[in-house]
Order: sequence, then C-alpha cells, then structure tokens
Amino acid sequence: MPKLKYDDIYRITVDFIGLLSWIGEHGLIGDFGKACIYCEEGRFSFKKDSSWSKDGHLWRCTNKSCGKKISIRAGSWFENSHLSIANILKLTYYWVYKLPSSYIEIQLDVSNKTVVDWCNFAREVCREVILRQNDTLGGPGKVVEIDESKFGKRKYHRGRRVDGCWVFGGIERDTNKCFFEIVEDRTTDTLLEIIKRNIKPGTTIISDCWKAYACLKDHGYTHLTVNHSKEFVNPETGACTNKIESTWHALKLSLPRSGTQKQLYDSYFFEYVVRKKFLNDSEDAFLEFIRLVSTIYNPNSVLIKKRQELLAANSKKTDEHQDMDFVVDEDKENSNPNTSGIDLFD
Repeated sequence: MPKLKYDDIYRITVDFIGLLSWIGEHGLIGDFGKACIYCEEGRFSFKKDSSWSKDGHLWRCTNKSCGKKISIRAGSWFENSHLSIANILKLTYYWVYKLPSSYIEIQLDVSNKTVVDWCNFAREVCREVILRQNDTLGGPGKVVEIDESKFGKRKYHRGRRVDGCWVFGGIERDTNKCFFEIVEDRTTDTLLEIIKRNIKPGTTIISDCWKAYACLKDHGYTHLTVNHSKEFVNPETGACTNKIESTWHALKLSLPRSGTQKQLYDSYFFEYVVRKKFLNDSEDAFLEFIRLVSTIYNPNSVLIKKRQELLAANSKKTDEHQDMDFVVDEDKENSNPNTSGIDLFD
C-alpha cells in the first residue's frame, strides 16, 4: 500500500461525511448508533445540527421526550480541541513528517501557539504509548548499553554544556528498544532504580567506568566496562558504547534548537522513542501514528462508561432514599404517640 501523501489527506478532508467515515474506520471517533442510555427507549441517530455542535453534526436520541445529544468527538482525540477535525488531521500529518511550524501556520492559517500546543499534545500520545507498553529491555543473551549525558545550553554558545539537566538512558543492541529519563543526580541509588525498572536481570550491560555502576554485578547483571579516558573499545572484552553515544547525538539533534523548556525534555524523549520504535521503519508513518492514537483513545467506550456512571448514580439515590425511609420509620417509633401523625418532611 503506497504511503499517504498530503494530496491524499486533502482529498480525505474535502468532504466532511467522507472524513468522518475515514476517521471512523481508523478508530478515531466512535459509532454511537446504539440504544439511548438515558431513556432506554430511543436510539442515538446521526443528525445534521449546527446549533449545538461546531462540527455541524451530532448523535441525538430518537425519542422526542428524551432528545439527549452526544458530540461526534466524544471520548476521541479531537474532543477538547477548538480546531476543525480536518485541520487536526492535517496538522498531525505535518507533525509526523516534521514540517516546520512556520510552514504549518501558513498552510492552516493558525497561530504559532496552536501549532505548539498540538505538537505537545501529540507528544503526550507518545508518552502514553510508551508508559502503557512498559516494555523492559534486555534479558539473558541480550546486550544493553547505558550512559548519562548533559542536555542544555552552552554558556555564551561555546564550551562545555553547563546549563541544563542530566539524562540517563539505555539502548538494546540489535533492536530499537530504548529509554531516557531526566535525573536529578547520578548517584548509585538513582541510577540503579532506573536500571532495575527498565532492564531485565540476566542482561549484559555495557557502560563507562562511572562509579555508580560498580554494583551491577550484585544485582543480577553481567557488567562490562570501557574506560573512555583511555580507549573507545575495551581491548580485552571488546566492550564499547558506540550505539548509545550515537543515540545521544541523534536525540540532541531531534530537539528544537531554541526555546525548549526543561520540563518538556521528557516529552521529546518519548517522541524520539516512538519514532525510533514505531514510525521510522513503518510502511506509512502517518497511519502508524494514527493507529497508536486509536490505542490510547477509545471513543466507543464512552457510552459504556456513561451507562456505568448513570447506574452508579441511580444506585446511590436508591440507597439514600432507603436510608431516609429507615430514619423516618425509626423517628416515628420513638416519637410521642400524640404527634405520630405529623409529617416530618412537610
């Protein structure tokens, strides 16, 4: 199947009903054409209605005495955005293929803030994808290279990096599995906790001679080192950290050259991991990212969740009513016989 080009995206978005059909087929919006969860008599029907929805269409209960409405965006990736669905799809396409913000602003007639916010939102998807997978590296027979690197600005744009943060990371040889985390310090306690969380016991770990790694053999790992002050490859074991070193270079190049806030570094790391693991070698990077979005947002579960909320609310009301009846009965039993006929809730 050939990769979707921008012309294909444009053709998809020209016709709104066709657009809804396309994103529905890819699991980005829900099909709410089911029995009404509110009245249980009507069904939700797809209707044209510009008075309530910015999209000009919605789902509405066919029972006129009910008439409940549901947005076509409910529970979806599009739900809380002020952008049109067409522009969101185009912006996502541009983000996947790393087009500059200035170009996106002109093509979609949106502000720089809008572009930045949506790109941050896309990186949040990357974060959720990686965290939900909880995919640890290594295992017996596997090799993982680990290292720390300083990210930040050079003082006066020259010399060693001094203003920034330390990042600890690891990458598994022969696969695209990797992880990166900002660390407050490079102590044994800090790095060992991250290693245990991300790398399976039995793994061969290769690192430099930083003292924090000296205990790895005591925690179920085979540990090989290379002394970078003397050589790039350990002449006895052949150990080297070329893969993680080249990854640091690529990761730093992937960051914006200016204006990146420290608190956003993690989101860029998640983006890098998703691109490396899922997008770079996929047949169609845009469709692969759309697939990832559909694994994070499940709009078809909206009615189920809402139904459960309604049932819980009704159950609570029933319990409260029963409690009230119990209190009333108890009060009547303990009341003066001469006032037993008085309505306590009048």
